[in-house]
Amino acid sequence: MPAPRQIWLALVLLATQAGAAPIALREVRQGLFGACFATDRDGWMVGELGRILHTTDGGATWERQDAGTKRPFLAVACVDARTAWIAGKEGSVYGTTDGGTTWTAATTGSSRHLFALAFPTRERGHGVGDFGTMVHTEDAGREWAVAHVPSEVELPESALDAGVDPGDVNLYALSYGDPDHLWVVGEFGIIMVSEDGGRTFHQQKTPVESTLFGVHFADAQRGWAVGIDAVILRTEDGGATWGLQATRVQQRSFYDVFVRDTRGWVVGDAGTVLTSADGGSTWTVEPLPIELAARWIRSIWLAPGGRGLAVGADGLVFTIDGGGLHRLGAGASETRS
Repeated sequence: MPAPRQIWLALVLLATQAGAAPIALREVRQGLFGACFATDRDGWMVGELGRILHTTDGGATWERQDAGTKRPFLAVACVDARTAWIAGKEGSVYGTTDGGTTWTAATTGSSRHLFALAFPTRERGHGVGDFGTMVHTEDAGREWAVAHVPSEVELPESALDAGVDPGDVNLYALSYGDPDHLWVVGEFGIIMVSEDGGRTFHQQKTPVESTLFGVHFADAQRGWAVGIDAVILRTEDGGATWGLQATRVQQRSFYDVFVRDTRGWVVGDAGTVLTSADGGSTWTVEPLPIELAARWIRSIWLAPGGRGLAVGADGLVFTIDGGGLHRLGAGASETRS
């Protein structure tokens, strides 16, 4: 009988043929955790039970793809119309270079859950996950290096009192401002920055101890981070200083943030959506149907032309365009503008 390690190595080398099939979003009932657009037309969504959904027409129609696993995918990174990466539970990472016709498993060297993944170039990619785990590639995913939160990272007293050290901190999100500048956020208000594309990191000071679930940098200077306790942090100097932004929302968790040009979006639990019309300087609560109060929205992404996706619980999908937020899937019929 083959050893478990041999079986695992055989599995991670398997390239699975994805029998793409059209699917109506109302048929998707699983939670969706990640979304991205490579172009204004080409994008992916991923979620529970190994769900992979792909569009080539800006979200008007979707096809289901298959990577050969039922493990939940928690993150997706679009590189171009043909190239994307997905990651999730137990360190699973898969990549495609043919638009998702085939997905090939990668060997990263880590079995920790990966919550976020980003590729600023075709060659360079970085993922983050639980227990301070980070994975990094510089050769388009052929080889990966495993790293962890540096031991010199300082945690607040609340973490130390609970017996938590830097190596235990969950990392939930990351964002490249450019191919060399990368920010990672996580528990206890931790924000780390890399100035060499993800090889090394140092800590930045924040005014909160709240867990941060989302981060987005529009460039190497302007960025936002969001988390529990309705926290929105903003920097205009590459994170040298971070300030709290005021909102009218309280006792909510914000899960993701995205700003492109003048438009900005924040999403979270209890059907929470905030919008900005001034490039993330101020935020306004977007009213949504009361029935969404029991739904979380986990991920949001805006394409270069301004179209976008927001995804969440039980197959919840919104498309975003110049007219606002349009709900699709899961029996949807509402539109907000």
